[in-house]
Amino acid sequence: MKRFVPLWMAFLFSIGWITAVSVRDGYAQTTPQADLRERYEALVERVNQLERSVSTLGAEVISLEDQLNRVRSQPRLIHYKLPKEVTICGERIPLEDRKVWENLNQEFIAALGNEAQIILWMKRVRRYFPTIERRLRELSLPDDLKYVTITESALRPHAVSSSGAAGIWQFIPSTGEKYGMRGYGGIDERFDFFKATEGALSYLKFLYEEFRTWPVAIAAYNCGENRMRREIEFQRMRNYFYLDLPLETERYVYKIAVAKIILSDPLKYGFRLDEEEYYEPLRMDRIQVELSEPLPMIDLAVVLQVPYKEIKEMNLHVSGEVVPTGIQFLNLPAGTTERFKAYLLLRKESGRR
Repeated sequence: MKRFVPLWMAFLFSIGWITAVSVRDGYAQTTPQADLRERYEALVERVNQLERSVSTLGAEVISLEDQLNRVRSQPRLIHYKLPKEVTICGERIPLEDRKVWENLNQEFIAALGNEAQIILWMKRVRRYFPTIERRLRELSLPDDLKYVTITESALRPHAVSSSGAAGIWQFIPSTGEKYGMRGYGGIDERFDFFKATEGALSYLKFLYEEFRTWPVAIAAYNCGENRMRREIEFQRMRNYFYLDLPLETERYVYKIAVAKIILSDPLKYGFRLDEEEYYEPLRMDRIQVELSEPLPMIDLAVVLQVPYKEIKEMNLHVSGEVVPTGIQFLNLPAGTTERFKAYLLLRKESGRR
Protein backbone atom coordinates (compact mmCIF):
# COMPACT_ATOMS: atom_id res chain seq x y z
CA MET A 1 0.00 0.00 0.00
CA LYS A 2 3.01 2.34 0.39
CA ARG A 3 3.06 2.99 -3.35
CA PHE A 4 0.11 5.39 -2.92
CA VAL A 5 1.87 7.76 -0.49
CA PRO A 6 4.31 9.45 -2.92
CA LEU A 7 1.37 10.34 -5.17
CA TRP A 8 -0.39 12.09 -2.28
CA MET A 9 2.81 13.83 -1.27
CA ALA A 10 3.34 15.09 -4.80
CA PHE A 11 -0.25 16.32 -4.91
CA LEU A 12 0.08 18.16 -1.62
CA PHE A 13 3.36 19.79 -2.69
CA SER A 14 1.82 20.85 -6.00
CA ILE A 15 -1.00 22.80 -4.36
CA GLY A 16 1.33 24.61 -2.02
CA TRP A 17 0.77 22.85 1.33
CA ILE A 18 4.51 22.79 1.95
CA THR A 19 5.88 26.28 1.40
CA ALA A 20 7.74 28.79 3.45
CA VAL A 21 6.68 31.82 1.44
CA SER A 22 3.43 33.79 1.36
CA VAL A 23 2.62 36.90 -0.65
CA ARG A 24 1.00 39.93 0.92
CA ASP A 25 0.74 43.48 -0.42
CA GLY A 26 2.97 42.52 -3.38
CA TYR A 27 5.98 41.53 -1.21
CA ALA A 28 7.35 38.03 -0.57
CA GLN A 29 7.57 37.32 3.14
CA THR A 30 8.82 34.26 5.05
CA THR A 31 6.02 32.33 6.89
CA PRO A 32 6.59 32.37 10.66
CA GLN A 33 8.21 29.20 11.97
CA ALA A 34 5.24 28.35 14.24
CA ASP A 35 2.84 28.57 11.32
CA LEU A 36 5.14 26.39 9.23
CA ARG A 37 5.33 23.77 11.99
CA GLU A 38 1.53 23.76 12.36
CA ARG A 39 1.06 23.27 8.64
CA TYR A 40 3.68 20.53 8.59
CA GLU A 41 2.03 18.65 11.49
CA ALA A 42 -1.37 18.96 9.86
CA LEU A 43 0.13 17.57 6.67
CA VAL A 44 1.72 14.62 8.50
CA GLU A 45 -1.58 13.80 10.23
CA ARG A 46 -3.43 14.01 6.93
CA VAL A 47 -0.94 11.66 5.27
CA ASN A 48 -1.25 9.26 8.23
CA GLN A 49 -5.04 9.30 7.88
CA LEU A 50 -4.73 8.55 4.18
CA GLU A 51 -2.34 5.69 4.89
CA ARG A 52 -4.82 4.21 7.38
CA SER A 53 -7.68 4.59 4.91
CA VAL A 54 -5.67 2.93 2.15
CA SER A 55 -4.70 0.13 4.52
CA THR A 56 -8.35 -0.44 5.48
CA LEU A 57 -9.43 -0.45 1.85
CA GLY A 58 -6.64 -2.88 1.06
CA ALA A 59 -7.84 -5.28 3.74
CA GLU A 60 -11.39 -5.06 2.41
CA VAL A 61 -10.16 -5.76 -1.13
CA ILE A 62 -8.27 -8.83 0.10
CA SER A 63 -11.37 -10.06 1.94
CA LEU A 64 -13.55 -9.57 -1.14
CA GLU A 65 -10.98 -11.33 -3.32
CA ASP A 66 -10.98 -14.24 -0.90
CA GLN A 67 -14.78 -14.48 -1.00
CA LEU A 68 -14.77 -14.25 -4.78
CA ASN A 69 -12.17 -17.01 -5.04
CA ARG A 70 -14.24 -19.24 -2.77
CA VAL A 71 -17.32 -18.65 -4.92
CA ARG A 72 -15.32 -19.37 -8.08
CA SER A 73 -13.81 -22.54 -6.62
CA GLN A 74 -17.17 -23.86 -5.38
CA PRO A 75 -18.83 -26.18 -7.89
CA ARG A 76 -22.04 -24.99 -9.49
CA LEU A 77 -25.29 -26.43 -8.17
CA ILE A 78 -25.57 -28.64 -11.22
CA HIS A 79 -22.54 -30.62 -10.00
CA TYR A 80 -24.21 -31.76 -6.79
CA LYS A 81 -26.12 -35.02 -6.95
CA LEU A 82 -28.59 -36.65 -4.62
CA PRO A 83 -27.35 -39.78 -2.85
CA LYS A 84 -28.44 -43.04 -4.47
CA GLU A 85 -30.17 -44.12 -1.28
CA VAL A 86 -31.97 -41.79 1.15
CA THR A 87 -33.76 -42.85 4.31
CA ILE A 88 -35.81 -40.99 6.89
CA CYS A 89 -36.02 -42.58 10.34
CA GLY A 90 -34.76 -45.82 8.82
CA GLU A 91 -37.40 -45.96 6.06
CA ARG A 92 -36.35 -45.74 2.41
CA ILE A 93 -37.52 -42.94 0.17
CA PRO A 94 -38.49 -44.69 -3.13
CA LEU A 95 -36.16 -42.75 -5.41
CA GLU A 96 -36.56 -45.38 -8.13
CA ASP A 97 -39.91 -43.67 -8.73
CA ARG A 98 -38.96 -40.75 -10.96
CA LYS A 99 -41.67 -38.47 -9.55
CA VAL A 100 -40.45 -39.05 -6.01
CA TRP A 101 -36.87 -38.42 -7.12
CA GLU A 102 -37.97 -35.20 -8.84
CA ASN A 103 -39.73 -33.93 -5.71
CA LEU A 104 -36.68 -34.58 -3.56
CA ASN A 105 -34.33 -33.14 -6.18
CA GLN A 106 -36.29 -29.88 -6.31
CA GLU A 107 -36.04 -29.40 -2.54
CA PHE A 108 -32.36 -30.38 -2.66
CA ILE A 109 -31.44 -27.79 -5.31
CA ALA A 110 -33.57 -25.09 -3.67
CA ALA A 111 -31.88 -25.66 -0.30
CA LEU A 112 -28.36 -25.68 -1.75
CA GLY A 113 -29.09 -22.42 -3.53
CA ASN A 114 -29.68 -20.69 -0.19
CA GLU A 115 -26.09 -20.65 1.08
CA ALA A 116 -26.75 -18.22 3.93
CA GLN A 117 -29.55 -20.38 5.30
CA ILE A 118 -27.43 -23.55 5.32
CA ILE A 119 -24.58 -21.76 7.09
CA LEU A 120 -27.04 -20.62 9.76
CA TRP A 121 -28.36 -24.19 10.07
CA MET A 122 -24.83 -25.41 10.68
CA LYS A 123 -24.14 -22.78 13.31
CA ARG A 124 -27.40 -23.30 15.22
CA VAL A 125 -27.19 -27.10 15.11
CA ARG A 126 -24.25 -26.96 17.52
CA ARG A 127 -26.42 -25.08 20.01
CA TYR A 128 -29.62 -27.14 19.99
CA PHE A 129 -29.04 -30.61 18.53
CA PRO A 130 -27.09 -32.11 21.48
CA THR A 131 -30.10 -31.68 23.79
CA ILE A 132 -32.51 -33.10 21.20
CA GLU A 133 -30.20 -36.01 20.36
CA ARG A 134 -29.86 -36.95 24.03
CA ARG A 135 -33.63 -37.02 24.55
CA LEU A 136 -34.14 -39.05 21.36
CA ARG A 137 -31.70 -41.68 22.64
CA GLU A 138 -33.35 -41.73 26.06
CA LEU A 139 -36.79 -42.19 24.49
CA SER A 140 -35.54 -44.75 21.90
CA LEU A 141 -36.78 -42.57 19.05
CA PRO A 142 -35.05 -42.17 15.64
CA ASP A 143 -32.24 -39.62 15.56
CA ASP A 144 -33.58 -38.22 12.26
CA LEU A 145 -36.47 -36.57 14.11
CA LYS A 146 -34.11 -33.75 15.10
CA TYR A 147 -34.26 -32.48 11.50
CA VAL A 148 -37.95 -31.64 11.95
CA THR A 149 -36.76 -28.48 13.73
CA ILE A 150 -34.85 -27.36 10.64
CA THR A 151 -37.95 -27.41 8.45
CA GLU A 152 -40.22 -26.07 11.17
CA SER A 153 -38.21 -23.05 12.35
CA ALA A 154 -34.61 -23.26 11.07
CA LEU A 155 -33.83 -23.52 14.82
CA ARG A 156 -34.93 -19.93 15.45
CA PRO A 157 -36.19 -19.73 19.05
CA HIS A 158 -38.30 -16.59 18.43
CA ALA A 159 -40.02 -18.03 15.35
CA VAL A 160 -43.75 -17.36 14.94
CA SER A 161 -45.64 -18.43 11.81
CA SER A 162 -48.52 -16.66 10.09
CA SER A 163 -50.85 -19.30 11.57
CA GLY A 164 -49.67 -18.55 15.11
CA ALA A 165 -47.35 -21.55 15.55
CA ALA A 166 -44.45 -20.60 17.83
CA GLY A 167 -41.03 -21.64 19.00
CA ILE A 168 -38.40 -23.98 17.59
CA TRP A 169 -40.94 -26.84 17.28
CA GLN A 170 -43.73 -24.54 16.01
CA PHE A 171 -46.69 -25.54 18.15
CA ILE A 172 -50.06 -23.91 17.74
CA PRO A 173 -51.62 -22.97 21.12
CA SER A 174 -54.08 -25.87 21.33
CA THR A 175 -51.57 -28.60 20.49
CA GLY A 176 -48.97 -26.96 22.70
CA GLU A 177 -51.29 -27.03 25.69
CA LYS A 178 -52.28 -30.64 24.92
CA TYR A 179 -48.63 -31.62 25.17
CA GLY A 180 -47.77 -29.80 28.37
CA MET A 181 -47.01 -26.23 27.28
CA ARG A 182 -48.94 -23.59 29.20
CA GLY A 183 -49.93 -20.46 27.35
CA TYR A 184 -51.57 -18.06 29.77
CA GLY A 185 -50.87 -15.68 32.66
CA GLY A 186 -47.65 -14.24 31.24
CA ILE A 187 -46.24 -17.65 30.30
CA ASP A 188 -46.02 -19.23 26.82
CA GLU A 189 -44.06 -22.44 27.13
CA ARG A 190 -44.04 -23.04 23.37
CA PHE A 191 -40.99 -20.75 23.52
CA ASP A 192 -39.37 -22.88 26.22
CA PHE A 193 -36.99 -25.03 24.18
CA PHE A 194 -36.85 -27.78 26.79
CA LYS A 195 -40.61 -27.98 27.37
CA ALA A 196 -41.32 -27.79 23.64
CA THR A 197 -38.80 -30.54 22.88
CA GLU A 198 -40.48 -32.85 25.38
CA GLY A 199 -43.88 -32.05 23.91
CA ALA A 200 -42.76 -32.48 20.30
CA LEU A 201 -41.15 -35.86 20.91
CA SER A 202 -44.23 -37.07 22.79
CA TYR A 203 -46.44 -35.91 19.93
CA LEU A 204 -44.25 -37.56 17.28
CA LYS A 205 -44.23 -40.80 19.26
CA PHE A 206 -48.03 -40.69 19.48
CA LEU A 207 -48.30 -40.08 15.72
CA TYR A 208 -46.04 -43.02 14.92
CA GLU A 209 -47.98 -45.33 17.22
CA GLU A 210 -51.11 -44.46 15.24
CA PHE A 211 -49.81 -44.42 11.67
CA ARG A 212 -46.97 -46.98 12.02
CA THR A 213 -44.78 -45.34 9.42
CA TRP A 214 -42.45 -42.43 10.12
CA PRO A 215 -42.96 -40.41 6.89
CA VAL A 216 -46.74 -40.35 7.51
CA ALA A 217 -46.27 -39.62 11.23
CA ILE A 218 -43.91 -36.73 10.44
CA ALA A 219 -46.29 -35.38 7.79
CA ALA A 220 -49.14 -35.55 10.33
CA TYR A 221 -47.04 -33.35 12.62
CA ASN A 222 -47.41 -30.73 9.90
CA CYS A 223 -51.05 -31.08 8.84
CA GLY A 224 -52.49 -32.62 12.00
CA GLU A 225 -53.55 -36.18 12.76
CA ASN A 226 -57.22 -35.51 11.98
CA ARG A 227 -56.46 -34.33 8.45
CA MET A 228 -54.12 -37.26 7.92
CA ARG A 229 -56.73 -39.78 9.11
CA ARG A 230 -59.31 -38.35 6.71
CA GLU A 231 -56.96 -38.43 3.73
CA ILE A 232 -55.81 -41.97 4.40
CA GLU A 233 -59.38 -43.17 4.71
CA PHE A 234 -60.60 -41.31 1.62
CA GLN A 235 -57.64 -42.16 -0.62
CA ARG A 236 -57.21 -45.71 0.70
CA MET A 237 -53.49 -45.11 0.78
CA ARG A 238 -51.02 -45.10 3.72
CA ASN A 239 -47.82 -44.33 1.80
CA TYR A 240 -46.83 -40.68 2.33
CA PHE A 241 -45.08 -40.41 -1.05
CA TYR A 242 -48.31 -41.23 -2.91
CA LEU A 243 -50.85 -39.35 -0.79
CA ASP A 244 -52.57 -36.21 -2.09
CA LEU A 245 -52.03 -33.74 0.75
CA PRO A 246 -51.83 -29.96 1.24
CA LEU A 247 -48.86 -28.70 -0.79
CA GLU A 248 -46.92 -27.68 2.32
CA THR A 249 -47.34 -31.18 3.74
CA GLU A 250 -46.42 -32.81 0.43
CA ARG A 251 -43.09 -30.96 0.53
CA TYR A 252 -42.57 -31.36 4.27
CA VAL A 253 -40.88 -34.76 4.55
CA TYR A 254 -38.77 -34.06 1.45
CA LYS A 255 -37.46 -30.87 3.08
CA ILE A 256 -36.60 -32.76 6.26
CA ALA A 257 -34.79 -35.40 4.20
CA VAL A 258 -32.79 -32.68 2.42
CA ALA A 259 -31.82 -31.10 5.74
CA LYS A 260 -30.53 -34.51 6.82
CA ILE A 261 -28.60 -35.02 3.57
CA ILE A 262 -26.83 -31.67 3.74
CA LEU A 263 -26.22 -31.42 7.48
CA SER A 264 -24.95 -35.01 7.71
CA ASP A 265 -22.04 -34.07 5.44
CA PRO A 266 -21.99 -30.32 4.68
CA LEU A 267 -18.41 -30.42 3.36
CA LYS A 268 -19.56 -32.73 0.56
CA TYR A 269 -21.80 -29.92 -0.65
CA GLY A 270 -19.27 -27.11 -0.34
CA PHE A 271 -19.98 -25.88 3.20
CA ARG A 272 -17.18 -25.64 5.74
CA LEU A 273 -16.89 -23.62 8.93
CA ASP A 274 -13.90 -23.10 11.19
CA GLU A 275 -14.48 -24.30 14.73
CA GLU A 276 -14.68 -20.79 16.17
CA GLU A 277 -17.48 -19.87 13.73
CA TYR A 278 -20.04 -22.22 15.29
CA TYR A 279 -22.48 -20.91 17.88
CA GLU A 280 -21.89 -22.04 21.44
CA PRO A 281 -23.97 -24.96 22.79
CA LEU A 282 -26.62 -24.28 25.41
CA ARG A 283 -25.00 -23.93 28.81
CA MET A 284 -27.46 -23.08 31.53
CA ASP A 285 -28.94 -24.28 34.78
CA ARG A 286 -32.61 -25.26 34.74
CA ILE A 287 -34.60 -25.04 37.94
CA GLN A 288 -38.20 -25.57 39.00
CA VAL A 289 -39.51 -23.12 41.60
CA GLU A 290 -42.78 -22.42 43.35
CA LEU A 291 -43.39 -18.69 43.71
CA SER A 292 -45.88 -17.26 46.18
CA GLU A 293 -45.51 -13.81 44.65
CA PRO A 294 -44.39 -12.55 41.21
CA LEU A 295 -40.65 -12.39 40.62
CA PRO A 296 -39.45 -9.36 38.59
CA MET A 297 -37.03 -10.45 35.87
CA ILE A 298 -34.89 -7.38 36.52
CA ASP A 299 -34.39 -8.50 40.14
CA LEU A 300 -33.29 -11.88 38.86
CA ALA A 301 -30.76 -10.25 36.53
CA VAL A 302 -29.38 -8.03 39.31
CA VAL A 303 -29.03 -10.91 41.78
CA LEU A 304 -27.29 -13.14 39.25
CA GLN A 305 -25.13 -10.23 38.02
CA VAL A 306 -25.98 -10.65 34.35
CA PRO A 307 -27.63 -8.27 31.87
CA TYR A 308 -31.42 -8.20 31.86
CA LYS A 309 -31.33 -9.05 28.14
CA GLU A 310 -29.48 -12.29 28.86
CA ILE A 311 -32.06 -13.45 31.40
CA LYS A 312 -34.93 -12.58 29.05
CA GLU A 313 -33.40 -14.46 26.12
CA MET A 314 -32.84 -17.52 28.32
CA ASN A 315 -36.50 -17.43 29.34
CA LEU A 316 -38.45 -16.58 26.21
CA HIS A 317 -41.46 -18.36 27.69
CA VAL A 318 -41.81 -15.54 30.25
CA SER A 319 -43.60 -13.07 28.02
CA GLY A 320 -43.78 -10.16 30.47
CA GLU A 321 -41.40 -8.46 32.89
CA VAL A 322 -42.24 -10.72 35.84
CA VAL A 323 -42.31 -14.46 36.48
CA PRO A 324 -45.89 -15.22 37.59
CA THR A 325 -46.77 -17.00 40.83
CA GLY A 326 -47.07 -20.77 40.99
CA ILE A 327 -44.76 -23.58 39.83
CA GLN A 328 -42.45 -22.29 37.14
CA PHE A 329 -39.40 -23.48 35.22
CA LEU A 330 -36.54 -21.01 34.88
CA ASN A 331 -33.32 -21.11 32.90
CA LEU A 332 -30.34 -19.54 34.67
CA PRO A 333 -26.75 -18.84 33.65
CA ALA A 334 -24.59 -21.90 34.26
CA GLY A 335 -23.37 -22.14 37.85
CA THR A 336 -25.81 -19.64 39.38
CA THR A 337 -28.40 -22.00 40.88
CA GLU A 338 -27.10 -21.80 44.45
CA ARG A 339 -26.99 -18.00 44.34
CA PHE A 340 -30.57 -17.95 43.07
CA LYS A 341 -31.75 -20.35 45.78
CA ALA A 342 -30.10 -18.18 48.44
CA TYR A 343 -31.89 -15.15 47.01
CA LEU A 344 -35.25 -16.94 47.07
CA LEU A 345 -34.69 -17.98 50.70
CA LEU A 346 -33.79 -14.43 51.70
CA ARG A 347 -36.82 -13.12 49.79
CA LYS A 348 -39.08 -15.60 51.54
CA GLU A 349 -37.74 -14.69 54.98
CA SER A 350 -38.09 -10.98 54.26
CA GLY A 351 -41.71 -11.54 53.33
CA ARG A 352 -42.43 -13.12 56.70
CA ARG A 353 -41.21 -10.10 58.64
